[in-house]
Amino acid sequence: MYIQRVKNERPFEYFEIISRIPRASGNEGEIANYLLSFADKHNLYAIKDEANNVLIVKNATQGRENEPSIMLQAHTDMVAEKNKETIHDFSKDPIELIQEGNILRANNTTLGADDGFGVAIMLSILEDESISHPKIECLFTSSEEIGLVGASKFDYSQLTAKRMVNLDSAEENSVIIGCCGGIRTELTLPVKREKGVFNGYKITIGGLCGGHSGEDIDKNRLNAHILMGKILSKLKSEIAFNISYISGGDKDNAIPRECECVIIADKEIDGGEINDYARSFLKASEDNELCVKIEKTTTSQRILDDDTDKIIKVLLVDNGVLEYRKAAPILPRLSRNLARIRTNENNISIGFSSRCYEESGLKESVEFLNSLANEIGGDTYHHEKYPGWQSPASSPLVTSWQGAYEKVSGEKTEATLIHAGLECGIISAGIKDLEAISVGCNVHDLHTPQETMEIKSMDKIYDTVVEFLKNI
Repeated sequence: MYIQRVKNERPFEYFEIISRIPRASGNEGEIANYLLSFADKHNLYAIKDEANNVLIVKNATQGRENEPSIMLQAHTDMVAEKNKETIHDFSKDPIELIQEGNILRANNTTLGADDGFGVAIMLSILEDESISHPKIECLFTSSEEIGLVGASKFDYSQLTAKRMVNLDSAEENSVIIGCCGGIRTELTLPVKREKGVFNGYKITIGGLCGGHSGEDIDKNRLNAHILMGKILSKLKSEIAFNISYISGGDKDNAIPRECECVIIADKEIDGGEINDYARSFLKASEDNELCVKIEKTTTSQRILDDDTDKIIKVLLVDNGVLEYRKAAPILPRLSRNLARIRTNENNISIGFSSRCYEESGLKESVEFLNSLANEIGGDTYHHEKYPGWQSPASSPLVTSWQGAYEKVSGEKTEATLIHAGLECGIISAGIKDLEAISVGCNVHDLHTPQETMEIKSMDKIYDTVVEFLKNI
């Protein structure tokens, strides 16, 4: 396809190009090699490290050689989510783009605007010889969506820039000056099983919106696992049953949209009553397509009573926003997302992601999950921890961006924080006295197959980056 009705064609052409390159988190080799070939074609210095991070450097335009350099930064990977019935292999299939007026979306998969728009803008800047700018160091990092992995492995001694613009935010009229830190937890619960042939029911939750586990965590969207816990708890108060199998969610940084559980019960289950009960928890209009399906089935194993109760206990854990900030902006301070659950041969594994601006909040969530695991006889493994970050709202970088945005759009933009992880924290730890901001175009429903990007907004942000570079 060719994206229509845009002022700046080249960034969208690059967006189409990279959308044809498989780049799910952990599979960035091909996009990294593309970036190297791009740099070679345009006679630009470039290096790739073992983590598939790529640095491309463009020298200052004439007359600006003595100015301090500037870093532009984005991540090359994307969250690979699709609707359950969609046939799509993220390891080899291109993203099928669909334009609907000013909206760009994908065909029942994530779009990859997070962070494809940033990559596309940076490539266009690097290519364009008409733009005035100081020395630009473009850093393309890998595996951001699975714990900011690439950024944590890059050698920052290779950079000269002390100023950085991260192109990975999803609201055009905000300039981000701070983000929360995060940590992921794997809780493993050993379970005992009995083999046999059992009659039971398969309960399937679907139709939920899901979303970004940081930016959307305060939008009252249902978590499929937590809802399954409520349904199982209600059934447990009425009938005896054992769990045979449970599975749901995929990515730790996405609110789970689907969950299925097979239970062994002799008593009939009223599907209509369960559907009504599930819908009683609806708070967000985006979840109105919620459907709970109950089918009779047979299964070859059942998890024993005590372990069934322990699984339900985990599914009823405090989830979502646990505490709000007391100072403006009033955003979630501490949140937790029960993201993923799997039935394995000898255990049930449950993935959580916790977010907080302060180290103390992350420690609080870790201690809570440790205590929960200890209570039920499970184990926890905490990993992929990353720091929070905050810059002053009065920094010269902020005011320069605000001035460029106002000149391009005629509108003002406010400095604010975000309840999500950004690579600014890790990179700031690697570069002493780094001044950083994060900006971006309007992207909606990140980390879901409903992800969309506003075309005119990306057009506007590209113009703002160009204006910013001219006058910084």
